Amino acid sequence: MDIEQKKITIKANLEALEKLLYEANVRASEAVAAINRGEVNEAIGASLGIEEMLDQATALHGAAKAIQRAAITE
Repeated sequence: MDIEQKKITIKANLEALEKLLYEANVRASEAVAAINRGEVNEAIGASLGIEEMLDQATALHGAAKAIQRAAITE
């Protein structure tokens, strides 16, 4: 993979990371709004899936770093 392709791939990973973190933030905000209304079940329901999103975000970030490290060593 040439340097330009690596940049494109890193960019795609970081854009996907941004989207996932945005959605996790939206869900967390919805959960906080629900708990502030005293709606515990709705708050927990709104937060479901955040852990998986964070796992995916970690994987995307790790992949971007790995690609960058590969670019440096070539």
